[in-house]
Amino acid sequence: MKPANRSLHALLAMFVLLLAGTGDARAHDARPVAVNIEEVAPNVFHWSLRVPPTVEADNQPQVVWPANCATQTNAPQAALMECKGGLDDGKFSLRFPQFNPSLASFYRLTRLQGGTVSAMLSPTSPEWTVPPPMTPTRVARDYTLLGIDHIITGYDHLLFVFGLLVIARTPKRILLTVTGFTMSHSITLSLSALGFVHVPIPPVEASIALSIVFLAHEIANRDTGSLAHRYPVAVSFSFGLLHGLGFANALGELGLAKNEAVLSLLFFNVGVEIGQLLFIAVVFALLWLAGKMLRLQPAHWQDGRWRTRSELLASYVIGVPAAFWLIDRVARFGE
Repeated sequence: MKPANRSLHALLAMFVLLLAGTGDARAHDARPVAVNIEEVAPNVFHWSLRVPPTVEADNQPQVVWPANCATQTNAPQAALMECKGGLDDGKFSLRFPQFNPSLASFYRLTRLQGGTVSAMLSPTSPEWTVPPPMTPTRVARDYTLLGIDHIITGYDHLLFVFGLLVIARTPKRILLTVTGFTMSHSITLSLSALGFVHVPIPPVEASIALSIVFLAHEIANRDTGSLAHRYPVAVSFSFGLLHGLGFANALGELGLAKNEAVLSLLFFNVGVEIGQLLFIAVVFALLWLAGKMLRLQPAHWQDGRWRTRSELLASYVIGVPAAFWLIDRVARFGE
């Protein structure tokens, strides 16, 4: 192996030591609470609430509507609200019976005459003020932020990308591998979000965890003659198809903007790619710092034994949470 390649591989392994101390590993535990509101008659709104499964049953949030809104008396389960004067400049918030479990919130309002207003709020944002009707510019901005939020809080996807970096090793192979992953998940994300492909989500989520376990095995095995080591782009492209279906599931929970389906899908995907590139940039920034540290350490830290041990550690850092996710997701098949 060339000295430059050894250096990059050692730096990737060093990053694992930093990653190992970053706290608990989560997979989509930070999905937002989604509030969907649709105007079904002038100033009459049907609404629904989607809460992540990690929120306890005794801490389910309630939607606090603007003061000019009241429940229609004939509304089953309070699903219809009548708001005198409409919702423009109205203020929404969420009230948790016990505490806010650090969840973001996503609001989407579909107007009777067409057009959609949406917003992603951080856990520290107390309320949402309904803005004027949605414009293409607002769709682009909001769905880009949604895509970034999804990939940054999707720790299973990030661990998969990190595993690809360790397997690919050299800059050229990393570029090809990440490009293959981007192309493949973009294909299935688009096909699924637009309704051309329908796949049960629980097996997809379990398969995503399995893909990370596979990478962890390949890293620990260190068989440079295996398919994954020789052609990492083939692995990234194949498993990227599954990850794209996972992205589509998250987007499906939030919904595409009415009359702007293609635009919202496009910019959600753009946001995913931006988030992915930000993650890779952070990885290499940390690797650069790790390289500075390595040059200050005894020479034997950079020998073959160091690389072997650090790669083994990388496989555990990637594989242990992935194995847990795999078992947990398979166990949820019957739910």
